Amino acid sequence: MSDIVQFVLAILAVVVVWGLYSLRTVSLKEYFSSRTGLGILKGIVLAICFAVALAVIPKAFAEEPVWFKEAEVFAGLDYTQRTSPQCVVGSVDDRTTSNLGLRLNVYEYENFTINSKYTHHSCAFGEDDAGYDAFGIELTYKFWNR
Repeated sequence: MSDIVQFVLAILAVVVVWGLYSLRTVSLKEYFSSRTGLGILKGIVLAICFAVALAVIPKAFAEEPVWFKEAEVFAGLDYTQRTSPQCVVGSVDDRTTSNLGLRLNVYEYENFTINSKYTHHSCAFGEDDAGYDAFGIELTYKFWNR
């Protein structure tokens, strides 16, 4: 099984399992028929399409890198201790935040790396309050690489 298929299946598994847990108190059919639920469903589908496109497109044009060593897409879910700043208080799940993004390596020397980064955060399964999109820079130091 290819790494792209594993990546997509892992995203789907995490979203389905976490979503079923987060939405356990509501009717899924009614929820995903509502305006909020349709927006969440649209966001999930778009996020998965975005992740797949960013994983597949570079492989189609793969050549030996000249300037940038690597690029990666990431997708995740975070569970906050209290209400997530991205969620409307009291919505069906106001603690799970989704994050999706892209990292593009700019410079690397041994264990030190500089990456450019784009990140999108929003409420994962509840109603969005203050989602955001951001571009930034990320400095990393690897403790080990096996």
